[in-house]
Amino acid sequence: MTNLVQLTLYSTVGNLPFHDFQVNTTTLGKKVAEKFRQQPELPGVIITKSTKMLGMISQVRFLEYMKFPGNKDFYSRQPVSELLDFLSTPPLVLSENFQINAAVLTALNRPKNYIYEPIIIVLSNGNLRLIDLHDLLLAQSEILVKAYKMIQDQTEKYQSEISELFPQYEDNDDEPTGLLLESKSLID
Repeated sequence: MTNLVQLTLYSTVGNLPFHDFQVNTTTLGKKVAEKFRQQPELPGVIITKSTKMLGMISQVRFLEYMKFPGNKDFYSRQPVSELLDFLSTPPLVLSENFQINAAVLTALNRPKNYIYEPIIIVLSNGNLRLIDLHDLLLAQSEILVKAYKMIQDQTEKYQSEISELFPQYEDNDDEPTGLLLESKSLID
């Protein structure tokens, strides 16, 4: 994964590392299996016809299906489009401008059996890319750590300022910490 230090609260999925693995409908299953073997970090493959996306098959589903007796021999010689009926899941397609936190919520709100499927990102030029949910969750985690640190820093700053304004309350842990600045009677 790329350097997450650059992420901010408003970072988008376009700021994350993505994978480019697309094949057309006539690509043989053995070519897809070969690519997955060479690049195990690939989350899946996007299947296209001309410039239109027909579906996406995750590497996990592909490899699990190929373990069944006879599937590997049969589908290795068949176009990958033959696998779409069995293995394609409804893809989550997001713009590269989608914020990371919103993308995580959207991904986790998919049906349970699709939650861990890769996400398809549409770049501004119309190209399609894949993002692994693991990378998306790591990015959100980094953003949350930074947000927590910012809140801690602000809290310490405000506590320090209050201590400077009201030093008489600084060391007294038995007293309530709230300060009454003005009181008005409710009955006139």
